[in-house]
Amino acid sequence: MMPAQSRVDAGIWSVPGLVPVIEYSRPVLNDILTHVAGAFDAYLAGGYEVGGVLFGRHKNGLVRIQAFRPLDIQPPRPVFVLSKTDQQRFDALIRSHASDPELQGMVPVGWYHSHTRDEIFLSEGDVEIYDRHLPEPWQVAMVLRPSDLEPVRVGFFFRESDGYIHAAQSYQEFAVEAPPRERRLRKPPPWEIRDDGELEEDYSVPPVEPETYSLPPEAQTAGFWKRAGRWLLLLAALAAIGAGAVSLYVLNAPEPLLGLRLTPMQGELLIQWDKKSPALADPNEATLFIVDGSGRTDLPLAKLRGAAQYLYKPRTGRVDVRLRAGLSWGRSARELATYLAHPEIGKPEPELQEARKAEARAGENVKSLQAELAEKRREVEALQARLDESALAREQADEAKRTRLAPKPLVLPPAKPLAPRDLPGAPRIAARSTAAAPPVPLQVSLSDPRMKAPPEPVKAAPVPPPPVTVQPTPTPPIVRPAPLPPPKPSYSGPASGKIIWIGELPRDGVLRLEGRRPSTGAVNTELPGVPVHIGAYPAEYTNSGVKVFSPNPRLAAGKTEPAGAANGYTPIHYVYDAKAVRDLIVEQMPGAGDWKRIVLRAGGRKLSAIVIEWQVIPQ
Repeated sequence: MMPAQSRVDAGIWSVPGLVPVIEYSRPVLNDILTHVAGAFDAYLAGGYEVGGVLFGRHKNGLVRIQAFRPLDIQPPRPVFVLSKTDQQRFDALIRSHASDPELQGMVPVGWYHSHTRDEIFLSEGDVEIYDRHLPEPWQVAMVLRPSDLEPVRVGFFFRESDGYIHAAQSYQEFAVEAPPRERRLRKPPPWEIRDDGELEEDYSVPPVEPETYSLPPEAQTAGFWKRAGRWLLLLAALAAIGAGAVSLYVLNAPEPLLGLRLTPMQGELLIQWDKKSPALADPNEATLFIVDGSGRTDLPLAKLRGAAQYLYKPRTGRVDVRLRAGLSWGRSARELATYLAHPEIGKPEPELQEARKAEARAGENVKSLQAELAEKRREVEALQARLDESALAREQADEAKRTRLAPKPLVLPPAKPLAPRDLPGAPRIAARSTAAAPPVPLQVSLSDPRMKAPPEPVKAAPVPPPPVTVQPTPTPPIVRPAPLPPPKPSYSGPASGKIIWIGELPRDGVLRLEGRRPSTGAVNTELPGVPVHIGAYPAEYTNSGVKVFSPNPRLAAGKTEPAGAANGYTPIHYVYDAKAVRDLIVEQMPGAGDWKRIVLRAGGRKLSAIVIEWQVIPQ
């Protein structure tokens, strides 16, 4: 899993398909660059090489570099080699994390050293130091190559799963601008250099340190001069020992504190220092250096006429302030403070402007998508309202149809009274009113044979009750909830692939890839836009496909990858070339801000093709 770059200033170094992933603190790297550049500027012809121990944490293939401690080698040497005493001090420095409160919770995760005359690789002596003092499989090595006019080149080395160390060259190099440093007249080195620039003495083997020192045998003289010579020699030795002790005390004396501090005040930066510090007793020997973006201001304290503060107006989001005061015996006291006012600290100004433009474009795209989404929602709501009205009208029509087809109630007219039949020989009987009380049944005697029984009265049909009309209950409108926004789609594309760039990139030229939009040339595809590991290699476009130069010695016999969807349907021919890969440097890898942005720089020759391999990091 790719480490989240939530730290304010952190960089990532990785090789696709290999472990570990190295995360380094940029402030720590800047301090290491200061150490390396200072040694490089000390003498002519490349100065001397320095090194030290890297401290941090490691877990599950991730190595974090969070601090460092330099190894002080006296006297300085043009090549970083360790004598027997230096090896003991190096081991003690590796174990110092147990007693140093600033290194609490950290462990030694590797070491670093500089090459001032060679390329970035591990020599036999470097590998011997690596294996003897830092043998753990997760411990790494960092090599830095300073220069006069170009950025400092940096490369990492590590042990692969089978213990193999690719010492001939780093899999990936990157360039970092060194912090501003004083340009002073360099002194001739204390060692011999031939006319061709090479060292006169072989420093590949650590110098032998004699356990005891003995004076050459004295001449056999007699008398007074013999005894006087012994006393003079003893006095000279005592004077030399005293001068050495005084020099050692002065050189190892702790540097006095300068009290440098920064305070932001309403858009301005208040820079203050301790006026009572012994190192600032003479303002003529103290200078304030202010680095703001690409600009630098050198301010001698003597111009401030005894003031203990200075008000500065920042122009960018990062301001580095360094106060340097000269001490006796050529020593100096220094303090550094940094003011950070923007979350994108560490980016050069052009890249920061590009990032802000990309952020503005993304904001406009978000607003456009939000407006389009609101319009779609209104259309859905209008369509839903029409559907609800149609459903309600259909229900009302069905109800009216049911009411129209229902059977009507039968209403009979009121019954008329029946007239009595004429009976022979019988008197007429007036009809009774039906409104009166119910009639008494007629009593007729049937004893007379001439008389017949009257017929039974006809019963009227029962009158049904009046029909009851049931009014239909109105159906309430159907309210449906608003549709939920669609879930964010997860990445389901390929797990790896290749980007092939074709064009013309001059020497020291910079190539920026933002998706499918390169700053020059053309590409066949783009990164997937999710966390990925990448590897970039110089290449050449030939009639048979793309020829890729790889630093992996396992490809010495060559390898051909047939055309397919993963490589843009272009055959890829891998060739082992340890020198050609130096012609391409990755200056910026894809990050959390933009996983589709890569910045590359050509080395010592122009490039016509570049192949970028990428691999998705599982989430």
